[in-house]
Amino acid sequence: MASNFDNLSSAADAAKDAAKDGLAKGEAAASTALHSAEEAAANALHSAEGAAKAAADKAGKLFEDLKGKAGEAADKAGEYAETAGVKLKGAATSGKDMAADGLHSVADATRDFAGKFSDGKAKPVADYATKAAEGLDRFSGTLKSKSVDDLTDDAKSFVKEHPAIAVGAAAVIGFALARFLKSSRTDDRDA
Repeated sequence: MASNFDNLSSAADAAKDAAKDGLAKGEAAASTALHSAEEAAANALHSAEGAAKAAADKAGKLFEDLKGKAGEAADKAGEYAETAGVKLKGAATSGKDMAADGLHSVADATRDFAGKFSDGKAKPVADYATKAAEGLDRFSGTLKSKSVDDLTDDAKSFVKEHPAIAVGAAAVIGFALARFLKSSRTDDRDA
């Protein structure tokens, strides 16, 4: 029995030594695995930081490119607006000059009319026509001498100071223009 006990004791010691050896190997393996995991985590973190920096750099470059394109588009739109403004102002100036010349022609025709009736009973009408021609000439001179911007400012001031007259004048002009256009259409159909 003593030998069984000795065998059992030897087996227990061997199992204990094997357990210690297994524990030591397990601890070494766990330590190696932990170290490998820490390295892998550090590498993953470093890679993620690099990827995040690269993405941020790319996003910043895209933003700068987009900002540059938007600036170019705004500049182009400004150029188009400026060109349109210059053309519009040129057309307005041309129209203003044509209107001034037309008013001067109407004034001359009115003066010729007044000259034919300056004698006799029609003299008051001739005097009135002469004064109207002088007024048309003054207005024609004002149109020629002022810029489109000055005329626009004058018109705005007049409308603010005399809104009722402005509305009445607009109605008369609208009526006269409608009659003119209507008679022009009728003349076109007759031709």
